[in-house]
Amino acid sequence: MGQQPNIPLGIEDLPRHTPHPPAPGRWRPDRPGDLRTPGEVPYGVGFGTPGPDTGYALRLLRDRDLPGGTERRADVTAAVAAVMGARAAALGRAPVPADVDAAITLLALDDAAASRLAGVAHDHARLRALVEAIPAHRLVLPASRLSA
Repeated sequence: MGQQPNIPLGIEDLPRHTPHPPAPGRWRPDRPGDLRTPGEVPYGVGFGTPGPDTGYALRLLRDRDLPGGTERRADVTAAVAAVMGARAAALGRAPVPADVDAAITLLALDDAAASRLAGVAHDHARLRALVEAIPAHRLVLPASRLSA
């Protein structure tokens, strides 16, 4: 809309140049703990293998029937989600629905075996040990070969 002729404009009403900050400088890893090369990435026990969107495992388990019933639901969900995340990360992808069945097979879970997971949802060390007990070569097997 144009300016109405009966309303005068003062100098303070005219558009002004707005200064913008300059572009940021190049980032450099100069803080303690910054990794400079891929070779400096920590490796070994306790660091695991990061994977994309491992939290999606919880979404996949939300409406799924799991062994152990409602009284063991939190523990079984935590264990299955941890194995799903480890499996997906080892394969370099996010968890998929097929990982639910693979994780249940890898954990050898049924209604009776779910009782051995009591309290694992609140015990990070036990949960980590549970996942580390699964051999890495079994984590990446296709679902069809897991039951063998």
